[in-house]
Amino acid sequence: MAKDPYITKIEAKIEELDADLRKMKAQAKGKGADAEMQFDEIASDYEKKKAALEKNLKDIGASGGGAAKDIQEGAERAFEELNAAFAKAKSRFS
Repeated sequence: MAKDPYITKIEAKIEELDADLRKMKAQAKGKGADAEMQFDEIASDYEKKKAALEKNLKDIGASGGGAAKDIQEGAERAFEELNAAFAKAKSRFS
């Protein structure tokens, strides 16, 4: 069974955000222990939101029909929250 194109697109975006987050972690580490601690808190929030989004993506893959549309809407909201967490980290550590 082929992977849903929507899932593939969101997974690619998550990978991009993860790569950028790793770069920010290195920048935060270079700014001292306090900055690193603040980054770790933000990164923890990001990881929680990422886990929720990944669950939604898994649910989309497992469902079909109208349920998939409802779950996809939930995934969109989860992705927006993930982006917001990323933007918060970026505003502090870029």
